[in-house]
Amino acid sequence: MTFQQAISQNPSLQAIYSQMEIQTPMARHLLLNTPFSTSKQWIEQQWQEIEKCQAHLHTLNHQNSQRFFMQLSNIHDIKGSIKLLQQNQILDDVSLFEIKAFSLNIKKLKKDFPTELFQLPDLQEVINILDPEKLENQQFYIYSAYSEELSQARKLWQQAKNEENEQKAHSLYVKTLEIEHRIRETLGIKLFPYIPALLKALDTVAKIDLAFAKAKLTIEYNFKTATITTEKKIKYQSIFHPLIKNYQPIDVEIGEENYLITGANMAGKTMILKTLALNQLLLQYGFMLACEKAELTLVENVYTSIGDGQNEMQGLSSFAYEVKNLHNIIQEVKTNKTFLVLVDELARTTNPIEGKQLVEGFLKVCNQKGSFIVVTTHYSNIEAPCKRMRVKGFKHQELTPPIKIEDISKHIDYSLIEDKTNQAPTEALNLCRLLGIDQEWIGES
Repeated sequence: MTFQQAISQNPSLQAIYSQMEIQTPMARHLLLNTPFSTSKQWIEQQWQEIEKCQAHLHTLNHQNSQRFFMQLSNIHDIKGSIKLLQQNQILDDVSLFEIKAFSLNIKKLKKDFPTELFQLPDLQEVINILDPEKLENQQFYIYSAYSEELSQARKLWQQAKNEENEQKAHSLYVKTLEIEHRIRETLGIKLFPYIPALLKALDTVAKIDLAFAKAKLTIEYNFKTATITTEKKIKYQSIFHPLIKNYQPIDVEIGEENYLITGANMAGKTMILKTLALNQLLLQYGFMLACEKAELTLVENVYTSIGDGQNEMQGLSSFAYEVKNLHNIIQEVKTNKTFLVLVDELARTTNPIEGKQLVEGFLKVCNQKGSFIVVTTHYSNIEAPCKRMRVKGFKHQELTPPIKIEDISKHIDYSLIEDKTNQAPTEALNLCRLLGIDQEWIGES
């Protein structure tokens, strides 16, 4: 699964991506085509690069920082021109200009950027080939300095034009075009050996740009690294969702057992699952994490069933879509690979008796298959192997009805606590009272 595929499936990751300050099309292409990684070495290398970019950013004042990112944004993708070179085609002036401007911008970036982090190639010879006048300005044409023959032909052509000798002027014009064509052919031959250096420069700029975009994101949200472990463990200290304002950080520890979460309406169960999914995706696409500390196992994939899953185009009900999705997830889990599976309010759209049976069956069939299974539910008396957790819930001592719906989150403790009762919280009517709902409707008139 590439990053592009992941953002199409995860709105939170899509929102994180949209906030990244990526300067170049090469970096965007690199990120979108990044595969979901199970390599500890690769992930830790990404973290090292982000940390070094953070350190470099802290050394820059605002003006220098703006200048640095402007330099990056001035570097354009020249793969099309390089491809023409590889095919031994004669480049036109636009392609030659692109290569010259690119090489000059790489030279500037190389001068200002700490090269011990990313090694930019030296493209001075490319500049020399395309800049015979040694002016190093960002324009290109077939300079007379390339050829004495061209220089003389242009002088004679201009003289013929001044004398209004149209026939002679046309003949000299055709001759200059022929000489320019030969020069372009020669330039391509001279540039051909530098194709690997040009490609390396493109690749390195993409890595630089992406690492700095991740570093700026890390600084903005105070992301942290984690300990990647081979034990079966997902353990977070103060995990949070970076896109939710005033999100209460919580601690989560998931191990060998299935993990069943209950809690009142509006107690944040769904957001816990979204936060776990987002952080696992961030981890395995080489980002730092929204938490204080973490010990994490790398998984083969993240599977979710969050939301109603309505699929009107295929004529499927939300329930049909949900069970089909969960069936597919179960088939993956049965391979005994390690996945992170997050299921929100399983079978909530069917009757409680069958819904409870489906929750129990899902937990049983996924038990001890090697994956991390996290399920939220409103059903009580779930008889299946699992670690039972509950969102702590309302701070009742603080509540004086009626309260505004937008203020409810201020009165909830989102911490997870172990629950030995096997009873889901019954807070729905209490919530109605707190919101000042019609008492006759809720049976308290």
